[in-house]
Amino acid sequence: MEDIIYFNTYRDGKNLNDYRGLYNIFMLCNKGSVTFNHGYIHYTANGGDFVVWPSSKSCDGIDYSDQMDADVLLVSDYFLDLYRPNQVSDARGYEYQTINPILRSSLTLLARERTILEDDFKNILRHSYTFQGYLGEQIAGTLLRVLLYDLWTFFSQLAMKYQDEGLPSPHFARFLLEARYNCSKHRDVAWYANKIGVTPKYLTEISKDATNRPAGDWIDEYAAIILRKELSAENLSLTDLAKEMNFSSLPAFTRYVKRVLGCSPSEFRDSLKKKYVFIKNLSSE
Repeated sequence: MEDIIYFNTYRDGKNLNDYRGLYNIFMLCNKGSVTFNHGYIHYTANGGDFVVWPSSKSCDGIDYSDQMDADVLLVSDYFLDLYRPNQVSDARGYEYQTINPILRSSLTLLARERTILEDDFKNILRHSYTFQGYLGEQIAGTLLRVLLYDLWTFFSQLAMKYQDEGLPSPHFARFLLEARYNCSKHRDVAWYANKIGVTPKYLTEISKDATNRPAGDWIDEYAAIILRKELSAENLSLTDLAKEMNFSSLPAFTRYVKRVLGCSPSEFRDSLKKKYVFIKNLSSE
């Protein structure tokens, strides 16, 4: 599995449905349109729109015509975790991006920021021929990190407008922040509900109202980020990691990892031993 893949939908004839759920997808629509279901909502992206699909977010029913022209960047969870900013400049931006996948070209608000974001994306594509070997990995990771910084900052500013209109609930926003920073030790919805002073039932309800996802899904998503990072450290035994993350036993830890990552801890580490190809320009095939 490649860590980064780039292709053009029109020139290379690739189908996005083959990659959904496997990669984090960044797509710049040049012309034409694409329709898809993101969570439980149906969307249409048109020429000039910028689309972001996290790999963990349910996305299906992707449909576009043969004339659809879009540049697509696919990034593996491993590579994204490796080069994501250490501190998200504003967690609201990250959360807002996961439930609002399209930046419209018709958006006049923050037009300058959107132009910067588009330049970041095109800069990665312009440098794609250099992304080979260790140095290439560093270049790709650095450019990706810049894109993520600008992306989350942009979405954060949109989120402020969204929250000014009353959504999401302040309790839900607090829950997201708590889950992000405490998921390595606590993965029980009841623990977070108690911490922010609401009932588990209410926390689940406001999570579904804001994102169409139960609160437990968000805890697992943040935990998956921690797990991929920690499992990448070869000097830490699985037993020690299980203890650090407050699991009652190694089998319990293994079952949880398999549920949120789709493979056992040992299988994940084995996959990291393979030689990574950081860029594969599919047009050259």
